[in-house]
Amino acid sequence: MIKEFNIPKTIYLYNEGIKSFDFRQIKNFLKDNFGDIKICLIRLKSKVVQTQGLLFDFIATKKSFKALENPKTKDSCCIILTDKLFATLDEDSRPHIRASIYSFPSVISTSGIVEGPAKPKDYYFYKQKYTQLGIWDVEEAKVKKKFRNRFIDYEDKQMNKVIKGYIAQGLVFYITGEPFCKQRNCRLFNAHWQEDLIYAQIKSGKFCAKHKNTLDEIKEIVAI
Repeated sequence: MIKEFNIPKTIYLYNEGIKSFDFRQIKNFLKDNFGDIKICLIRLKSKVVQTQGLLFDFIATKKSFKALENPKTKDSCCIILTDKLFATLDEDSRPHIRASIYSFPSVISTSGIVEGPAKPKDYYFYKQKYTQLGIWDVEEAKVKKKFRNRFIDYEDKQMNKVIKGYIAQGLVFYITGEPFCKQRNCRLFNAHWQEDLIYAQIKSGKFCAKHKNTLDEIKEIVAI
């Protein structure tokens, strides 16, 4: 039996400064997994995502977004893609860098994808060691090369693959209200470690059986 879902009429992707963004690849991915929902890319000329220092300012962001929002976006899923780094306060009142915030609109940060999920513990061991010796600036490139397959870095060729999963999370949030999955092999997994992010989005690159069924139900509705 098909469930009740909040299916958007259109998916609007607002690109705020991401240069290496393959829209055709993203569009094909979304159509393959969510059905034939109309997808539009809007390139923003001015910054929309607002922060107070590092902290994400949702009210100011929503206000600046409303000023340029496409008037036809009613009943549509709006996702802002930005290179801006931002954080929110955690339960202990400490700032926590975010890769994404799912709301209306949702926001995905490529800088947050790099800086949010933690790198391997050994990476931080080397960073602390060389920082104390005052040679981190010299050794950083070597350390990154040593761990290059274990985290996503700036200008990473695989960033577009990772963005797919985060856009899927934003779309699933719009449709069902719950963007995440507890299964590590699912693109909807909320990764707190870079290695988990790479496993979910690249090594697996799929949806778990439960969410694959959900996507099949969504595609049935879209096809009606």
